[in-house]
Amino acid sequence: MEQERQENQQELRGLFHMLDHTAKIAEDAALTGAFSGGETRCITQFNNVLARLTELNAVPDGLFDELDAEASFSQIGIACHQLAAYLNEGLDTATDSKGWFASFFGERFMENLAEEATDKPLGDMIRKAVPDFLTETTLEDIVETFSVAAGGKLTIDADCGGIDVQSTEEDTVSVRIQRAAQIKANRRAAEVLKNLDVQITHEASDVKIGAKFIGNAKRWQKRKNDLDVQFEILVPRHYNLDLKTACDDISVVNVTGDVNVETFSAGLRLQGITGRIDAITSIGNIDLKAFTGDVVLQTKGGNITLAAGAGDVKAKTSGGNVQAVHVIGAINGQTSGGNVTLRGCKGGAELKTAGGSIAVENDGPVLAKTSGGSIRCELHKAATSQNLLLDLETMGGSINVSLVPDIAAAVEAKVLGGSVTTEFPVASEASGTVKPDQLQGTINGGGPLLKLRAVGGNIILRKVEEDKPEEV
Repeated sequence: MEQERQENQQELRGLFHMLDHTAKIAEDAALTGAFSGGETRCITQFNNVLARLTELNAVPDGLFDELDAEASFSQIGIACHQLAAYLNEGLDTATDSKGWFASFFGERFMENLAEEATDKPLGDMIRKAVPDFLTETTLEDIVETFSVAAGGKLTIDADCGGIDVQSTEEDTVSVRIQRAAQIKANRRAAEVLKNLDVQITHEASDVKIGAKFIGNAKRWQKRKNDLDVQFEILVPRHYNLDLKTACDDISVVNVTGDVNVETFSAGLRLQGITGRIDAITSIGNIDLKAFTGDVVLQTKGGNITLAAGAGDVKAKTSGGNVQAVHVIGAINGQTSGGNVTLRGCKGGAELKTAGGSIAVENDGPVLAKTSGGSIRCELHKAATSQNLLLDLETMGGSINVSLVPDIAAAVEAKVLGGSVTTEFPVASEASGTVKPDQLQGTINGGGPLLKLRAVGGNIILRKVEEDKPEEV
């Protein structure tokens, strides 16, 4: 009996040392990137040791899980140290597992692990407790600088990665590309990252950057959320941009030139741009500030916000709001699922929404239509050159119009299911009393037409002070 116990102890010590040795290999690999492709061997070794320990009744059933086939070196090392630490309690041997955890990961890791519910599988507890930066693998940054002339063009076409472009006073294009993979969830992300083929070409004043994955597209698309690729670019102040990435944000600041930007599943942030702007995203928001030039903005699943700009604007979203503040120029704003808001704008506006309200402060003519809300329109100056000043229509709310007292206009207002009221004296050609559901005539001798139609709400004409300050 004693001999059998000694034999078991000897085998347990052997298994303990095997775990300790495997943990050290995994630790070195996680820190240095060595032993690439050796994870499978270590995973098999750990799982075989765990199976043998279970046969010897050395560990309770269910306390330790087998490692997943795609476990990273970091996960392998932690699992080995955890199992070795448990065995150490019943063996006359030494291990630095506890000290290794505390010194290598820090006290916060130990606290995170302790906070996890004890009824969860150990593998899940370990993966959640490990800091993200310890399970991230990086490739060396790509850094290039090219001499160019103002007026050139930067083109980026990337399968993934965020793009950040800013201007410099130098006649150079400076490129820095950072590449990392988060292997905490899946170690194959590192392999996918290495398949990102980056090509940079320089011709005269133009620079082109291509970043495409080599191999099966489905493979990298499944892992793209575990990748962190960033393009940081400095260009001359006067430079044109054509930027495209399949995922992640695009940011452009302080550039004079034509700017074309497109991303699939992220946002667009543009500021201080002088030149024509074309911006497209399928899911994210578009934020444009301090611009000069005509603008076309499109998103299917986000909001569009414009501020402090001069130029004609076309803004369309299928699932968000459109907002413009202090924009000088004609604005065409459309949304299928949100509100449209203009504040302190100057110029014509054509606005449409199928699922929200419209609020406008504008100096030019306004055409606005909504199927699911009310319309509020405020004009601070009287237009003199347009035949049509307002054409407002709502199928699901009221219309509230505020005008300067000396406005000269003709008015045609009709409602279904509501009433029309006015603070202006209206001269009507029709004899008899004015009907409560319609109003037709002239204000201050007549002028451009105010055409107002509402179903399911009221129409109200109010007076505002002519020099009312704009909101900031």
